[in-house]
Amino acid sequence: AVVSTQSGHYGRGKNPTAQLQSHVTKMVDDFKKSHAGKEAELLEEVNSAKSDLLETLEKYHKLEYEYSQVSNVKVIQAELTRLRRDNNAKCDAIKDGKLLEIDKVEELLQRQQGKYQLTIAKLQTRVTKAESQLSRFMQHF
Repeated sequence: AVVSTQSGHYGRGKNPTAQLQSHVTKMVDDFKKSHAGKEAELLEEVNSAKSDLLETLEKYHKLEYEYSQVSNVKVIQAELTRLRRDNNAKCDAIKDGKLLEIDKVEELLQRQQGKYQLTIAKLQTRVTKAESQLSRFMQHF
């Protein structure tokens, strides 16, 4: 096609813009047709990959939960072992006379408390007598 830009006239009576637009439209249509199958194929592949990922994520969460349960069991077992050792050590100390059983400690504390209460009662009696004597003494003046 001969194009004259100064006069605005186009050769052979055809519009090159329309020709170009028609050509581009045909290229786009051809591209869409040739890639329509590929697009569906890619979409199917993406959906399959997405499904696989979700399944893998679900398996991961199950494993993570099971691991946390196993981890909790290990922590509990370790604490139980520590408590058993502590208990055995205290039992040995009681047998060796290094520690007193709780019943004996409570008995000793009750006896000691009784002695303190008796002492306090005696002191209160003495204070009362002293206050009485002081009161009588002050009346003489």
